[in-house]
Amino acid sequence: MNTFLLAVNTVSNGFALFKPLYWLFGKCMSLLLEVLGNQYFIALIIFTVVTRLVLLPLNIKQQKTMARTTRLQPKIQKIQKKYPDMRDRDKLNQEMQELYAREGHNPMQMGCGPMLFQMIFLMGIIGIIYYPIQYILGAGGFDTASKDIAEAILPIYQGIIGDPDAKIQYFQLNIIEHFDAYREVLQTEFPKIFTDALCNDIETYRSGLILFGIDMTAVPHWKDGIIVIIPILCLLTSLGSSVVSTLIQKKNNPAVQQNAQMMMMMLMMPFFSFYISFKVTAAVGFYWIISNIVAVLQQLFIAKAYPPKKTQAKLMVENTIERRSREESLKKIK
Repeated sequence: MNTFLLAVNTVSNGFALFKPLYWLFGKCMSLLLEVLGNQYFIALIIFTVVTRLVLLPLNIKQQKTMARTTRLQPKIQKIQKKYPDMRDRDKLNQEMQELYAREGHNPMQMGCGPMLFQMIFLMGIIGIIYYPIQYILGAGGFDTASKDIAEAILPIYQGIIGDPDAKIQYFQLNIIEHFDAYREVLQTEFPKIFTDALCNDIETYRSGLILFGIDMTAVPHWKDGIIVIIPILCLLTSLGSSVVSTLIQKKNNPAVQQNAQMMMMMLMMPFFSFYISFKVTAAVGFYWIISNIVAVLQQLFIAKAYPPKKTQAKLMVENTIERRSREESLKKIK
């Protein structure tokens, strides 16, 4: 019974908070697969590009805010030099707020908006990767019956891998991976869920999860041969994205010095993603690879289309016009 409880504890249909997002992304992915003839990875690439395009306006806005902040740096430094003493911190903050008000600048707009939305989209992507039977293939009643399903297939799974104490991980992916072995039991014990139509859909979906001979439902391991290319590409593309971002920032603002701590942070996330890519299925790693590549292209596009010097000049003109307009309005009031 303890072994079964271990297995059931890994059974998940996702976080309740994100289930509406899973449903929405699942419907979109299902439509893409239907249009593309079950080309899963092409659909995932299109999905990734579209989500990045949705976030593009936020990234452009962030770039403009950074350009405005860079333009104000001399004035900010002047105020900071005026109040070097910690006892004058209130006066410093007051003058900074007055500066921002005059310039129509809100430094908080540089915050974590794009990153927050990226994390939300990532949760949606993970939902359709980990829970496809429920959210892409539309298996009604799967959620409430998941524990019973786990109990039914666990002995078969333990026999497949030859370990009586094994626990099921990535439950819906496990069903897809070993569906040939599970199909008879599932259709016999859960005929209302595993109809002939759903079973055929699962087999079709399964065939689309093989890329260049790599089973993308599997978790990469060094001993498993070519599948390790997924974590390696995750590392390389993540490093590439970090390097490009750092070079663009350095070019845009040469005054910023890259110290050892910043360099460490730049390298930490790529190697962390490399580590995590050995803990999740290859399909998640594939999404990260595509996302990193699209991120690099997006950064290059923004740097080309909205260069800081040009953006700063435009902002200066807009700020001057706005300031004169306010002054004229005040004169009319007086």
